[in-house]
Formats: sequence, C-alpha cells, structure tokens
Amino acid sequence: MLHSFRIRLLALFSVAVTLAILGYMIYQGRDTLWAYDWQINWWSILLAFVVMLATFAIVAVVWVAEMRAVGSRLPAAVHLSHYIASHLIRRLPGTVWYIAGRGYLYRQQGESARLVAVVSSLELVLLTLGASLLALILWGTEFRQLPGGYLWVLIAAVLIGALIMQPASSQWLLRRVGKVDAPPLRYSQLSCWLLAYIVAWFGSGMIFYLLAHAFAGLGTEHMLYAVGSWALIGALSTLVLFLPSNFGFTEIGLSLLMSAVMPASVAVIVALAVRVTLTVFDLLAVGLWFGSEAVWRKIYVRRDATQPPTLEG
Repeated sequence: MLHSFRIRLLALFSVAVTLAILGYMIYQGRDTLWAYDWQINWWSILLAFVVMLATFAIVAVVWVAEMRAVGSRLPAAVHLSHYIASHLIRRLPGTVWYIAGRGYLYRQQGESARLVAVVSSLELVLLTLGASLLALILWGTEFRQLPGGYLWVLIAAVLIGALIMQPASSQWLLRRVGKVDAPPLRYSQLSCWLLAYIVAWFGSGMIFYLLAHAFAGLGTEHMLYAVGSWALIGALSTLVLFLPSNFGFTEIGLSLLMSAVMPASVAVIVALAVRVTLTVFDLLAVGLWFGSEAVWRKIYVRRDATQPPTLEG
C-alpha cells in the first residue's frame, strides 16, 4: 500500500508540474494562439488520441520486456505503473529527470536504481536510433530540400547507436552496475525492440500529422513529410538532452521544418498547439491508467471478499 501511495504521489507531482508548464506555454504564446482563426477538426484530434494510446502501449510494453530481459522479477503491472507514473516527468526541462523518477520507484522495491538508469539509457539509444532510421527511410522522397548537414547527423546517430546497442556493450554496462547475473541480451531482442520503436515513431509522427491536419488543414500529400519531420526532430533532440535550455527545441525545430509546407506563422501555431495537445493527451492517458487500476483493485478486493473460505483456509 505504501509503495502504491508513492507511485500515485509521483504521478500527482508529475501532473502538477505538467499543468504548470502547460499554463506557462499557453501564457507565453497567448497572443499568437488568441489571434489565430481556429478551424478545428475534432475527429482528427480524437483519432490522434487513439493512435497515441496505441503508441504509448507499444513503448510501455517494450520497457517491460527490457526490464525482464535484465533479470527483473517484478510483475508486468508494476513495471507499467512505474513507467507511466514517471512518463509525465519527460515534460520537465532537461528531460532526464524521468530517469531519476523511475530509479526512485524501483529502489523502493529493491531494484538497483543504477540498473534502471542503464536500461533507461539503452531505451534512449534505441529510441534515438529508431527515429534516425525512420527519418533516413523518408529522406529520399521527403527531405531532399533540407541541408545535407541533417543527413550526416542522422548517419552519425545511426552508426553510434548501432555501436552502443551491441550485446557486448550492454553486457559491459550491466557488469559495471553490479548486475553480473543478468542474462546477456541477444541481437533478436534488440532488433525486436528497435523495430517496435520505429513503429512507435511512425505512430507518433502520425499523431503529429493528424493534429496538424486538425489545426491547420494539412493535406495528405504532406503526411509523410510531417511524419519524417517529427522523427528528425526526435532524433536531433537527443543532442540537447542534457542541456537545461532544451525546452522549446522541438517546437522551434518543427516550426522551421513545417514552414516548408505551410506559412511560417501557421507552422509556429501548429507547433505550439501540438505541444499543448500532446501534454493534455499525456494527462488523459495517465489518468486513464491509474483510474482503471483503481477500479480494478476495487473489483478484485470485492471479489475476494465475497468468495467463500476454502478448506485450506
């Protein structure tokens, strides 16, 4: 019960901080947002939320698989709760705070916080590699007008990511944190996780496109460009991950890229509106999980209370 309370407390803290940042963003961009002639397609927003839930489920399930692969014996539901409770902390400037949040929750149940940090780092490498690969896949048809420097950064990210995700590298890191008995990771596992992250990046890129369509009427002819732009900025954002000033990097990058297919002023509005909407989506997703978990616990407890005692009892 105490551990469950700590999870909920961290989730509530994340919600409070997220709401504060959300309010600050709306306040900062109030003149731009207020002056825009909103013609919102609510069906696209609803579809974006459904895709977001599916994408969120993919990355959460992969996290469970990653923790199980390094020897964790905690139930899958606990891993999911920890992942979701710390998810909103990603919205904090500096980003890496969510790793500390995960480490705190796992430490309460006897797991090594350093092990969680290593697995989170592996997750980050695979996510960056997945975003880079997706952007490279779409480069030939969608990004030919961009400066060649972007292409070389993506290639470098793929090469470095492929080197770090080698089973020998991950095993060395696990030994360094004291998890000597962890089974070695296999290429098949890493490849499946990477493929899942590529699918997740495509899904999150579709969310971005659907929201751009909802707010600015972006046509289907620009769908792959929007998906590729999202993946490209996702890969590049790793470069500023540890900087305290990285807050707003995604919005600026998306505004610059999307100005190629829409007026620059509209691109800025879309970037801001997408950030606000995604934050609301995160809050709803976290609320749905913990709300469903609370209902399930009540049903489970009530069912146990109504069952007749057995001879063994």
